[in-house]
Amino acid sequence: MFYFRIDRVRFLDNGGIKSVLGVFGHDFAQVKFLSFVTRSDQTTPDLDDWVQKNDPAAKKSALQALVDDTLSTRILTEVDRVQDNIPVSFGDTGLILYEAEEIPEAFTWTFVAVRSARELRKAAGDVNDILREPGFSSFSTSLLSLIKAGSTLANPAYAAGIEVAKFVAQAGARRLTKKGDRQLGAVTGSFIRPEHYPQGIREKRDVHDMTGNMFFDYTIFGYKRALPVIRRKRKR
Repeated sequence: MFYFRIDRVRFLDNGGIKSVLGVFGHDFAQVKFLSFVTRSDQTTPDLDDWVQKNDPAAKKSALQALVDDTLSTRILTEVDRVQDNIPVSFGDTGLILYEAEEIPEAFTWTFVAVRSARELRKAAGDVNDILREPGFSSFSTSLLSLIKAGSTLANPAYAAGIEVAKFVAQAGARRLTKKGDRQLGAVTGSFIRPEHYPQGIREKRDVHDMTGNMFFDYTIFGYKRALPVIRRKRKR
């Protein structure tokens, strides 16, 4: 079994304005979190058909499959009354962002935090919503170029999956953002089993994100299930 969880987050600035003259008082924020995990061994569509045949139907099918894989790992959650530089705990057991039967050899985590008063369902678009997103057409062209450069990549399908996860995360963040809202944090981090969790366990505290505004704690916990013991009856 394999579990990846977030335990705590902290924001230097929650994006709010103090209640008194913009300087004094409390500024509470509603914060939405979007999380995606891309495995290095995830099942992927036949990308060769997309590249070689230049078939629009094959292209759409491949894109749908990549987006489907991304959405299957999506976790959405929210926390109210978040303050500047005050840790937000997800309880004593943390919040599981991904679990699997087998320990992955490598995976990439994409995570976005947004100050937003909108309903969380605004970020819960399906495959067709993502394909209709502004900028998806140009993004898919760039993605095709990445896949064509597969000879320079150890795992082009994995690289493509990571890029799709980043696009979907940012699309969700945009759907949650209105005037006065803003993104508070973003993470794209890759983990390799031999280096980062060779024994199946990794715990890190107060890790800073790519914006420098968010700090977070996370835990990786994986183990192999013991095989059942079959006891044979002795012949009498």
